[in-house]
Amino acid sequence: MAHVVTSERASGTTYTVRWRDGSRFRQRTFSVKREAERFASKVEDDIAVGNSTAPLIRNSKPFQQVAEASLTSASGRLKPRTLDRYVQVYRRHVFPYLGSRRIGSITSEDVERWIAELAVTPTARSGIPLHPSTVKHAFIAANKVFRYAIRHRLITHNPATGTELPRVQHDATFAPQFLSGAEVEALMAALADCTPDDVSVMVAAYCGLRLGEMQALRVGDVDVLRNWIKVQRTLVRTKAGWREDSPKSANFTRVVPMNARVVAALSAYLAEHSERHYPSARLWPGRNYAGGGDWRGGLNWDKRMDYESFYCRRFRAAAEAIGRPALRFHDLRHTAASLWAASGVPLEMVAAALGHAGT
Repeated sequence: MAHVVTSERASGTTYTVRWRDGSRFRQRTFSVKREAERFASKVEDDIAVGNSTAPLIRNSKPFQQVAEASLTSASGRLKPRTLDRYVQVYRRHVFPYLGSRRIGSITSEDVERWIAELAVTPTARSGIPLHPSTVKHAFIAANKVFRYAIRHRLITHNPATGTELPRVQHDATFAPQFLSGAEVEALMAALADCTPDDVSVMVAAYCGLRLGEMQALRVGDVDVLRNWIKVQRTLVRTKAGWREDSPKSANFTRVVPMNARVVAALSAYLAEHSERHYPSARLWPGRNYAGGGDWRGGLNWDKRMDYESFYCRRFRAAAEAIGRPALRFHDLRHTAASLWAASGVPLEMVAAALGHAGT
């Protein structure tokens, strides 16, 4: 039961509603008796249906505190990279608007106003408004906090429910590129002086591995006798730097077949690999970018392959040399899919080799 207690103070008469919620005693003070009585009825209705009355207290927890608790509870289920992304989204797009607000005081209008402001917020780098997909990701992150708060009976309803988001318009100028077999060979030839870049391009174009999967390959993942590459890990960038991680789903872990051309190239490459006798050794070495002479640009088996350097220093120039200046490394994955399909491989097998979900 909720009780209204009248008190005489120097500032005037006050009316305090007091009640018991589980093992805790709560109260809220009003200056108008009618408002206190209405509030007391609301309290009794919530208690009768089993709802928590915590949201009715004005000093409910700040949104940021609830968000941090939500992340802590989910940290064991999320991969480090995913957790870092949520942290960045909260810090950049959510906390500046909602972080200091009491979560019980946030209304649907507040959420809609926040989304509207995000949609016209210019980015620091380009000065153009945030992309609708960025706004959507921020909304999803905030919605997770509201759902967490409902689960823990901090609020009784989700103010994000029903919020309309900006429509995502995909860039009409983007189109994946597909190389022919002859163009793949020409790209490799353009990188022939930068071995093993030519071999890695061949593997990507004929086996369809993702960039992170390519970078995480080890010597033991390549079986030239059985003609396959086993994909069982990926390289991801986290707040702490690059790290190897397990695939995102079971579909990502797979065995990818190699054609005779790839088998021959990898066999020759492994024969010269300084760590070929160690299955856990990295398949692709890094390079030295300090000093001068033969040292600069030389292979370094103690370093990991630096994709940014590879793309800017060598891949981009090779792509321009074959008349494909807009070629991305990921287009080699598209190329593998198209070459498999053109050779008559069933689409189900193509999807399985690529590690697509639902296969």
